[in-house]
Amino acid sequence: MHILSSIGLSILTCSLFAQEANISGFIERYKEIAIEEMHRTGIPASVKLAQAILESDAGKSDLATNSNNHFGIKCGVEWDGPVFYKKMMTGTGGAG
Repeated sequence: MHILSSIGLSILTCSLFAQEANISGFIERYKEIAIEEMHRTGIPASVKLAQAILESDAGKSDLATNSNNHFGIKCGVEWDGPVFYKKMMTGTGGAG
């Protein structure tokens, strides 16, 4: 039983390190843009990066990878540019 607990802890530790590395990579990739936007809008770069990490699973979500949308922003009826559609599962209780 002790060996299984150790294996489980090792897997969890590796997973956490991988997630931390992914988040660190996301910050490194987008920090300059976030700083520029902070100067332009007054919204702290840390807030924009944290929200983007949360909304896009650190850039790994379908929306982020397929449409470079890290905030879940929806377009209005006037939008005539490219669009991304994702089939939603019903009955999951989440936004998908």
